[in-house]
Amino acid sequence: MLPKRERLANEREIKEVVREKQYESKSPLLSLAARDNSLSFSRLTVVVPKSLGSAPRRNRMRRVFFEIFGKLTPDFRKNIDMVIYPRTPALTKGFAELIFELKACLNDLKIC
Repeated sequence: MLPKRERLANEREIKEVVREKQYESKSPLLSLAARDNSLSFSRLTVVVPKSLGSAPRRNRMRRVFFEIFGKLTPDFRKNIDMVIYPRTPALTKGFAELIFELKACLNDLKIC
């Protein structure tokens, strides 16, 4: 799990990132909205809709993306606030495939 300071914690912050997004990427497995921040670290939240399954499935998806974010953060070229929206096909993919997909999205945006 990410440290609390590296998570977008409240609804206001999440809505600001989505509204003021400077970066946006979509793939078959996820959608991503991000913006630069003035902090000395990057922050993340994962928004998983109820339509993606039961609470344990949604929580697992959050944990997987938090873990991926933790692994990729040292490669970031700048500090950003990021909101990830997993899509249904992501539920059946393995950890390595999700890392590859997120890294591809970040590379397209020149963040990673």
